[in-house]
Amino acid sequence: MASDLLLPTGIRSFDGILGGGLPLASNVLLYGEPLCGKKPLLMQFVYEGLKMNVPGIFVLTDYGFQEWKQMMESSGWKIGEFEQNGLLQVIDCYSKLYDPSLEDEGIVVYVNGTEDLSAISMQLSSLQEQIVQIAENHRLGFHSISSLLETNPPDSVFRFLQFITGKFRRAGATAMYVLERGMHDERHVKMAEHLMDGVIEFQEDKLRVRGLMGASPSWHRYEITSQGLVVRL
Repeated sequence: MASDLLLPTGIRSFDGILGGGLPLASNVLLYGEPLCGKKPLLMQFVYEGLKMNVPGIFVLTDYGFQEWKQMMESSGWKIGEFEQNGLLQVIDCYSKLYDPSLEDEGIVVYVNGTEDLSAISMQLSSLQEQIVQIAENHRLGFHSISSLLETNPPDSVFRFLQFITGKFRRAGATAMYVLERGMHDERHVKMAEHLMDGVIEFQEDKLRVRGLMGASPSWHRYEITSQGLVVRL
């Protein structure tokens, strides 16, 4: 299970309902309907860490790196500085589907597709081995588990997740994973939740936190603004 030590996410209103922050070494599931705000929270979570000199890894399954970078910067989260200093690393599991000639460059490593779970796992392990040499903790943003379930047998996905969540927990990293509501069998949702330390559940314009000690269990209204996610306490 996650540590009792809370680390602020840097998202002030979100930290307010978390009781101060997320537990160190926790794996957290973002679960809700498509387009409800999970992606902005995921991006802001990693970006706020970068601003605090906490290295971050993005795993992209539904967008290529360039499109993801544009989405980040359209929200005011400019990542150029973190590309240059190496705090940010990206595993792009999408772009080679459309351009197989792409080769790893800068902060981006490419995987042939979401069906190649072994390659994703190896890339994550390699990046993490580098990061732990320079930082006490780091953050992972994984978008999304739903894409893995579309291209792989569920049992394979959950074995992969069991390995990844355990590896990040042991390394003292804090991770967020996205899962889309309405796309999966309820049994598969429960299996994903079982591997996590907590769940941020989205419903219309409300969210709540499940499973994290010290967090408010109530539903809280939120909105996505030009500064990111704002939770009404």
